[in-house]
Amino acid sequence: MINTANKPLLVIAHDVGTSGTKTILISISDKIEIVSSHLTEYGILYPEGIKNGAEQVANDWWQAICDGTKKVLESAEIAPESINVITFSTQSQCSLFVDDKGDPLDNPYIMIDGRAVKEFEAGMRDGLIKISGYNLFKTARYLRITGGAPGSAKDPLWKYAWFKNNRPEQFKKLYKMLDCKDYLIFKCTGKFYCTGDSASTVWLFDSRKGRMNWHQGLCKQAGVSIEHLPEIKLSSEIAGPLLPEAAREMGLIPGIPVNMGGIDATCLPVGSGAVELNDSHIYVGTSGWVVTIVDKRISNIQNYEGSIVSAMPGHYFFIGLEQTSGGCLAWAKDHLADLEIAEAERQGISPYTLLDEMASQSPPGANGLIFMPWMYGNRAPREDTRARGDFFNLSMNNGRRDMFRAILEGIAMHSRWIIEGFHKSRVPITEPIRFVGGGASSTLWCQIMADVLQKQIQPVRYAKDSGAIGAAIIAAVGLNSITFKEAKGLIPVLDVIQPRKELAPIYDKHYSVFRRYYDRNKDFYKQLND
Repeated sequence: MINTANKPLLVIAHDVGTSGTKTILISISDKIEIVSSHLTEYGILYPEGIKNGAEQVANDWWQAICDGTKKVLESAEIAPESINVITFSTQSQCSLFVDDKGDPLDNPYIMIDGRAVKEFEAGMRDGLIKISGYNLFKTARYLRITGGAPGSAKDPLWKYAWFKNNRPEQFKKLYKMLDCKDYLIFKCTGKFYCTGDSASTVWLFDSRKGRMNWHQGLCKQAGVSIEHLPEIKLSSEIAGPLLPEAAREMGLIPGIPVNMGGIDATCLPVGSGAVELNDSHIYVGTSGWVVTIVDKRISNIQNYEGSIVSAMPGHYFFIGLEQTSGGCLAWAKDHLADLEIAEAERQGISPYTLLDEMASQSPPGANGLIFMPWMYGNRAPREDTRARGDFFNLSMNNGRRDMFRAILEGIAMHSRWIIEGFHKSRVPITEPIRFVGGGASSTLWCQIMADVLQKQIQPVRYAKDSGAIGAAIIAAVGLNSITFKEAKGLIPVLDVIQPRKELAPIYDKHYSVFRRYYDRNKDFYKQLND
């Protein structure tokens, strides 16, 4: 039963990503509406002398949510005391090391940071008996306890080891290792908490039903002090009341409930409306993934796909990650579209609108051009920090229109590659597949996704804001105002897009090449990027 006490529930949701934070004021009643929003942008730091390093500044996250809160209240002309709850949907697998006062000891190492190659190799590639290159016994233990395994140098526990090995003086002061959301929860409430979803991606969390806590044995095996890990709460729980100092900086009143929220991979399924068993969605933002809701843990270590804890009790998200997804198109905008950026500024529109128009002028198959979207490494179904992007089969007959279309098609083909692993694991992909993220706001990209996958695609109305909407729903569930099942019917969606069967031969041919390209070139990636 939807219970908003005869007036809408007003939620401030902070969608904290790698390129910026979008603060959104959301109203929940018999429908879900965005009242106002504000985007604060910031950058990624690529530290000199640290191979595959990628950092951000923790205070940039905090200032973004403070500035964003003030802006949405001002824009909506809403009094601070009208806000019912604050919540978060954030990037994940950030490793922020703080002292006992919560002050950062270094910049956070974000998800795409792959500096800990040596630590990963020492931790998972040792031993004589291996499976897919990993220590068999360690892998089996991780799978049994966590439902997955730390198969990437980008995983937080290897970043912990790197910090320990390379920042010994700072490590002596270490009190907690926090993810992005955990740090913001601390700033709001003074509590060192995390949620099961982000804990799952550390691969030290016992995600078996009835357990759901840090595993002492795995921590010991990995050389991680369990005291350095925050206390675990449910995504729907209240972390605490908003502290006076935080309220002052955010332009709110003290005491407002601060919901735990979730990482983006947890909030986006909820915001897409794909919340029932076997529901599926695809996300294309800076990174990307494919997710299906399952009721038991499933792992496919060969394809680097596994299960993380859901915001919905008793369920998991089976996920395959794409390291760089829509980020590839952002790169193309910044480096190949100076004219379009200038024209978009003149017209007062998004440059992506003009890129869509250009890509639509190239035929399906982009005149034979294929794009490989691994611009800062690959995750699923081939984990490799060294992999990089490619335009393959580029000829004198190709122009920028083909390049822009090939990027859209390449990301769709990567989603198809991930879905192959789902089929191998007998994880269903239901249709229509919900489509969220910035990519879903492009009608052309929606159609390309349907054509490449040969599956029905359904974009949601608030495609770019599904993470924040998911976080708002989770907060509303925590306040007993709504249920997850009821929320599904409140998510506004657009028309289902049908795949064009006549294009299947073109994309089958391109996918056949795409599918084999990495395996045939991985040694070159290693040679060039070691």
